[in-house]
Amino acid sequence: MKKIRSLFDFRLKSVSFFLQLVIGFLGIILLLVSLTLYAVSVQKNNVRQEVVKYNTLLLRNTMDSYEKHFKLIEKHMHVFYYSDYVQQLQREPHYTNSPEVIKNIQTWVSNPYLFIDNIVFYSNKHQFVLEKGTTTTPDIMFDVFLASERYPKGFWAEQFEETYNSRVFPADRFYTNLFRSRASELGEYIPIVFKPGRSQDFYMAVFLNAKKMYEAFHQSSNEDLIIFNEQGDTIFSRAGSESAVPLRELKPQGEPYFSRADQYFFYMTGKDSRMTYLHRLPVSDLASQTRLNLTMVMVIVAVVLLSILISFLLAARMNTPLKRLIQSIRGASDSEPYRSHIQEFDLIGSQMSDKKKILKQWAFINYLKDIRNQDSETAKLDFSDKAFVFVLFHVVEKHASSGVRGSFPSWLYYIKVFVEVGFSRSFPEAVTIQIEHNQILSLVFLEDEHHLRKLRDQLDEMKIVFDQDRDSGVITIAMTSTFHHFNQVPTAYKEAHERVGYRRLIDETQIVDTSSVITEALGFSPEQDKEFRANLKAGNAKALTELLERFFAQWRDCPIHAGAWLRFAETEMVRIRQALSYDVMNPSTLDEILANAEEKLQRCVTVHELESLLADWVKRIAEVIQQKKERKDAIISFVMEYVGANLEHDIYLQTLADKLNISSGYLSSYFKEKTGVNLVEYINETRIQKATDLLADSQLKIQDVAEAVGYRNITSFNRMFKKYTGLKPSDFRKNREPRSESM
Repeated sequence: MKKIRSLFDFRLKSVSFFLQLVIGFLGIILLLVSLTLYAVSVQKNNVRQEVVKYNTLLLRNTMDSYEKHFKLIEKHMHVFYYSDYVQQLQREPHYTNSPEVIKNIQTWVSNPYLFIDNIVFYSNKHQFVLEKGTTTTPDIMFDVFLASERYPKGFWAEQFEETYNSRVFPADRFYTNLFRSRASELGEYIPIVFKPGRSQDFYMAVFLNAKKMYEAFHQSSNEDLIIFNEQGDTIFSRAGSESAVPLRELKPQGEPYFSRADQYFFYMTGKDSRMTYLHRLPVSDLASQTRLNLTMVMVIVAVVLLSILISFLLAARMNTPLKRLIQSIRGASDSEPYRSHIQEFDLIGSQMSDKKKILKQWAFINYLKDIRNQDSETAKLDFSDKAFVFVLFHVVEKHASSGVRGSFPSWLYYIKVFVEVGFSRSFPEAVTIQIEHNQILSLVFLEDEHHLRKLRDQLDEMKIVFDQDRDSGVITIAMTSTFHHFNQVPTAYKEAHERVGYRRLIDETQIVDTSSVITEALGFSPEQDKEFRANLKAGNAKALTELLERFFAQWRDCPIHAGAWLRFAETEMVRIRQALSYDVMNPSTLDEILANAEEKLQRCVTVHELESLLADWVKRIAEVIQQKKERKDAIISFVMEYVGANLEHDIYLQTLADKLNISSGYLSSYFKEKTGVNLVEYINETRIQKATDLLADSQLKIQDVAEAVGYRNITSFNRMFKKYTGLKPSDFRKNREPRSESM
């Protein structure tokens, strides 16, 4: 027992990975040799049958392709024949009816999958012919434009006497005789004549390109193919030097193939067309595929010997890389991934490197989002005490870019890859991730001032590249100050976003690496604000547009950052909503005009675009207000005027109904139907709107303002004011105080 165990242990110790590989390869070679010998022994009995099946299948595919195509052509052409334009042409074959039919013919002919070269309409009574390029007479058509030895002009005239709905005629070569000195060949066509209803005066002839159909449908090792119709006529032939076999000799055979003399004959008959398809294969071709010769034996022996040699070489070559790969996997350093000439080993090394990169990005995102776990803390230690900067790429898509360069997410992905590859070459430890739908953040580690200058130079190069793609959007590159510990990541992240806000509204790539930009707030002066509100309520589009033009002309050339411009626009949007009460404009209409306003503002690339957007909004709002004024309702006008004149008093629905001589229920539903809001909400909205105007006067106390608009309880006033404005009266008054002199 001990001897057996010791022998077993010795075997385990002595068999190395190299030897196991060699044994495994030799076992595979032995198995393959055995299978090869067995396959060769069976081959002589089976190859002949397989070749027959193969050629039968190829012929069946060819037949199915032709049959389906003939059926497709028949279906489409019947639809075309009964179209309005063709029927009108049949009734009145005149040149004025031909353009639309010619246009339709050209559409059919231009379809490369139908193989239609021409479609001809022939009217016997009017001796009128129309084809894809012109209208003419039968003489010119079939003697000049579409001449054929087999199908002269008389043949086409005889078809009016034939009694069939459609018929496929044998293929023939057609010529054009435009030049008397020589005829120009058009091609080999298969004519199909359609006479729905067996018309004796009008029919349609479709000319299929026989060569193109043959090249598309015939699949075989040789070119031999013959197609017979049911009467035994040869519809199409691509045969060798041997003469074609008559159809009557195929019918008695009964089998789908037979051999005669030195050829195999494969034939099939289509179910719908009753056409017979014939393919011939020389017996010598079939025998050559089943013969086992001396060359093949020598090749098998040589392959076996070569395989054994390659097995030893591969085993030796795989042994060392595997050891190095294991050492690379065990290593904890951030060195380059292990590279090998063996694809699988190289893939494993790349996957390990990618996994480390993904873990680092994952840990980085977790830290930015303040998500703590053991893995992220471990990954963070790899770069915890290195100097770094953030580079934030903020992308603004242009309005017309999606139809020019593809979708915005795809374009942003290419930008991310470009940035990631660029930084990885100069700064191997850099991490690049997409943090928002339009923002890419890169963490770049710096060793000294030389690296910082190198980074600035690389950003300048990126700016040149990005400027070439301004049709798709505009990119702002915000670079933070240098930070020296990873605990400062939140501060750096905040600084990167702040610096993005310091960009200018200009149509070019910007690099923002400082905060030295004018950051003063923008807004209308008190006088401009009053003018804006008054013209807005009056629906004066021209005055509003001129006011915006004056305001933007005043500030356009100043170095104002984008954040200030956007805050101005957002503030004015809020004021527009506050200034327009229900009696001035229906809230749903206002919401429709300002739909996706925030997104549209963020996509403004230049100050001019922002000005145009605001001008468009106020112009549309003013037009709606003006239209509403022009069609005022008598009942609604009375209610609004009464409410506006009696805000300091209690206003009851019944009182208004009595004054109008109608019931309170009818007045309530009528007001809601016409204005989109119920009467109580309108009264509250009007009171608060009036209160906002009174609060602009700093001499009035808030209690006095509340009583002036009908609120006896200051608590109720505060609650209602905040409901409609989002602010307490005191906070609203603070926001309404005059701006600094710099404004």
